[in-house]
Amino acid sequence: MIFSKLQSFIAHRYLRSKRKEVFISIITIISILGVAISVLVLNITLAVMTGFETELKIKLLDANAHIFVRKYGSMISDWPQVVDRLVSFKEIETVQPYTYNQALITGSSGAQGIVIRGVADLPGAKKRLDKILQQEGGTAQLFAPTSLEITRPDGQRDTISLPPLIIGEALRARLSLDIGDPVTVMAPSFAATPQGLTPKSRRFIVVGTYHSGLTEYETGVAYTSMTEAQHFFNLDNQVTGIEIMVQDMFKAKVLAKQVNDVLGGRESQFVVTDWTDMHKALWEAIQLEKRVYFIVLLLLILIASFSIVSTLVMMVMEKSKDIAILKALGAANSFIAKVFLLQGIIIGVVGALLGTVLGYLGCIALREYGFPINPAVFSLDKVPVYIERGNFIAVAMAAFVITSLAGIYPARRASKINPAEILRYE
Repeated sequence: MIFSKLQSFIAHRYLRSKRKEVFISIITIISILGVAISVLVLNITLAVMTGFETELKIKLLDANAHIFVRKYGSMISDWPQVVDRLVSFKEIETVQPYTYNQALITGSSGAQGIVIRGVADLPGAKKRLDKILQQEGGTAQLFAPTSLEITRPDGQRDTISLPPLIIGEALRARLSLDIGDPVTVMAPSFAATPQGLTPKSRRFIVVGTYHSGLTEYETGVAYTSMTEAQHFFNLDNQVTGIEIMVQDMFKAKVLAKQVNDVLGGRESQFVVTDWTDMHKALWEAIQLEKRVYFIVLLLLILIASFSIVSTLVMMVMEKSKDIAILKALGAANSFIAKVFLLQGIIIGVVGALLGTVLGYLGCIALREYGFPINPAVFSLDKVPVYIERGNFIAVAMAAFVITSLAGIYPARRASKINPAEILRYE
């Protein structure tokens, strides 16, 4: 819709003029502030929601790869050949095998079902695990047996070597374990003994803990070397899968399809998934929650637009004589309607811009100074804030549309004023 210079002049003049009814001016200011506050709240809410989503993605990807390659119902025995075929991709940074097996860990104060992840002695795998380790020395301790002094039943001291195990901080607290404590790990398989079939078990020693920020992950996953895992779970030289790290995590889905094609797809029995598939339900739930927040908080802007309607309606009543004179001079109904419609747009645009600026400053202040939260619940010590340009643009556009529509009724009412009735007694 195009407004003429005369329409813009009259609209701005009405907004700036000193009115007899001061109440109208107050409502105009309240309308602008109402739109601004609504936009501010919506921008900060979306920034916080996006911040939680981003932090969750970072934490999950610190502990997991971008792309996973597995086989239908079986282990991968020819994994060295598969790795050689995948390293030719320019977009891929690292390719490393891993094992993934369920087990039961028993400590001094209880037991917990976990998954033991075998880590390959490769730079890429060790680098990612190093990010979440809490002790110095890194993953080097995973690839060397650890000595432990024990007391035999006859009272003599002896030294034994146990395979290393790195557990989550949450699991360490749950089982009351400490660095250097031995634990018993039982596999979901049986071994033949003189006493009959008994669950296969082995002693490991806790050499470190990691903190990923995800309590469920920390209580359910422990790390050891891939060699020890293959030996304990009778895997020979087989691996559970191959994990791939790419340069751009947001291109993982496209690369996963290319990897699947290179490996032969379903005919080769390979299954290729990316990080979005692994937690698809979680990402969809977060996106749905953001949409719901966006829609609910848009109601604040809608409520603020009601004050714009009332402001313009009272302005039409105050300026009825001016409208009648303009019509008597030949102004068309559409001309009058556009004048008041433009006033509603101006109020909405000023409120939206003010709210956007205040929302941006509020997000920066919240990000810099922080709002403390319980780290035991959220795995963060303060509210995360991620300023995304698209969110600010979407909120500003939504506010513009809603406030522009709010001016339609007052504009139509102004255009239907009969100049003869207004000027009859003047």
